[in-house]
Amino acid sequence: MIEQYGHQRYATGILATLDTRTGLLSWVNRGHQPPILIRDNRWTSHLRCPPAHPMGTGLGLSSPVCSKQLQRGDRIVLYTDGITEARRGESEFGLERFTEFLIRHHAEGLPVPETLRRLMKAVLDYHHGELQDDATVLMCEWLGPSVGNTEPAATLTGLPSAADSIAQPRSSQL
Repeated sequence: MIEQYGHQRYATGILATLDTRTGLLSWVNRGHQPPILIRDNRWTSHLRCPPAHPMGTGLGLSSPVCSKQLQRGDRIVLYTDGITEARRGESEFGLERFTEFLIRHHAEGLPVPETLRRLMKAVLDYHHGELQDDATVLMCEWLGPSVGNTEPAATLTGLPSAADSIAQPRSSQL
């Protein structure tokens, strides 16, 4: 970024990895909102990590790597400020409304894509259909170390189950 834009542009973000075998989440915060942890369908925590400088600033500050051991079923939510700062007049959609929305819809058992679709609709409605900033959400659920059964993951994403795929014959082309 510095090579292309000098010091005129920068980007914030979370650089993260999730070890799917162990559930260890590691991340670096480059001047961004902290990840949200949703546990047991009701409890949230904002995963704090000392922020490093935004990408493209070249300040040479350290970038501490933080980590959190996830439990089976934990969801991690990464988001841009366009979600929480969507405005209606003088009020923002806000972090509290955002996290309550995610927990409420997760507790209802909705698949992740449907929860996110409803969230984006709510944010757009709150902002009168026109965003002034980027609005991005990434939600990841750690299902545990076992990779044998993919049905829970398929259900969470709204994909048809293997049984549904077998029961419905596919048309063949000759």
